[in-house]
Amino acid sequence: MENLPSSDRTVVLTGFMACGKSTFGKAAAKVLGWQFVDLDKRIEESHGPIPGIFSRGGEPLFREIESGILESVLKESEGKSCLVALGGGTVLSDRNMEILRGNGAFIIWLDTSFDIILSELGNAKRPLVQEKSEDEIRALYNARRERYATCSDAVVKIESADYAKAVNDIITISEAHQPRLAAGSPLP
Repeated sequence: MENLPSSDRTVVLTGFMACGKSTFGKAAAKVLGWQFVDLDKRIEESHGPIPGIFSRGGEPLFREIESGILESVLKESEGKSCLVALGGGTVLSDRNMEILRGNGAFIIWLDTSFDIILSELGNAKRPLVQEKSEDEIRALYNARRERYATCSDAVVKIESADYAKAVNDIITISEAHQPRLAAGSPLP
C-alpha cells in the first residue's frame, strides 16, 4: 500500500474489464458505510446499454459520454465518503485523467491476473472484446497495464479467487485514504 493519500478525495477503482471493480467496490463500500457509484451503470441509466452506445458512435462517443458522467459523479461525491468503480478504459482518456486529477480522486488499480479476467469475462457482452480471441484480449490487457500502473496511487494485487482479501485490501487502503471519513460521515 504505497502513497497513502490525504483525506479529502474520492476513492476510485480502475483496472481491466471484469477485474472486480464493481463487485469488490460495492462490497467494500458496504462495509465502510460509504456511497458506491458504478460509472458504467450511471452511463447506462442516462444513455442506455453500453453496447448500443458503441454501435451508435463507437468508442469516441462512449468516451465523450463517459467524461461527462465522470465529472458529474465526482462533483456529487465532493466531501462525502464515496467509492467509484470506473470503466476498464476510463483512465485511458487524457480528458478523464484531467477530470480525475482535477477533482483530487485517489486511484486504486485492481491488478488482476489475466487468468482470472478471462474466466470472469466468460460470456459477458463487452463491446471491446466481443468476437476477439484469447490472444487479442491478452494483447489489450497487456497494452493497458502500463497506463493503469502510471495513473494509480495504490495497487491491489488479485492473483487468486480470494475475493475477501481483495475487498479487505480495498477497505484498508480506503480507510487510510480517508481516515476522517471511515465511518461514512461527511467532512466538517
